[in-house]
Amino acid sequence: MKKGFVFIETVITVVILSASLLYLYSSYNDIVVKEERRLYYDDVSHIYKANYVRNFLEKYSDIEALKEYVFNRSYVINIGPDFDGMFIDTNITNNMKSSFNTLFNGFNINQIVLVSSELLRDCKDSSNTKCDTSNLSYSLNSYLNTLNKDNYDTYLVIEFSETNEDGKITRCIPGDNTFCDTHYVSLEI
Repeated sequence: MKKGFVFIETVITVVILSASLLYLYSSYNDIVVKEERRLYYDDVSHIYKANYVRNFLEKYSDIEALKEYVFNRSYVINIGPDFDGMFIDTNITNNMKSSFNTLFNGFNINQIVLVSSELLRDCKDSSNTKCDTSNLSYSLNSYLNTLNKDNYDTYLVIEFSETNEDGKITRCIPGDNTFCDTHYVSLEI
């Protein structure tokens, strides 16, 4: 009688441990797959450049007014050196545009996008015109799907596009230039 009880107890313990290990493996596998997908786009070396761009925008642009104006019509806006009304003081606007253009070229930036987190929460199956992201590339749309919906109100997403020409890393345009590597970085702004 004792041997049968010990055997059943052992079988139950093995089943419970096996089920727990399978559950842990499944959870771990999901995390790894999501991280691999994210790492396909992100490149850690560009985080410092992206932070520099964020600091520049927070210091010299009227980012809050820009977000308020833009997010009334769309959840995504593509900004750049030529975006009108972005800088605070009209006396320094031309200098800021020039500095921003230098950042674009010096950091090999293809585009900078402001994204409201409402896009990530509310636009999976919506026909709302504010949800339209048809002006974004397929890879940028795929990258946006990897962002966490609850971390920030607004994301600053920067697309770095680079190619290696004769040992020198230069800016390129995806789709136009061959061997154009694209990496994304997203930060809260």
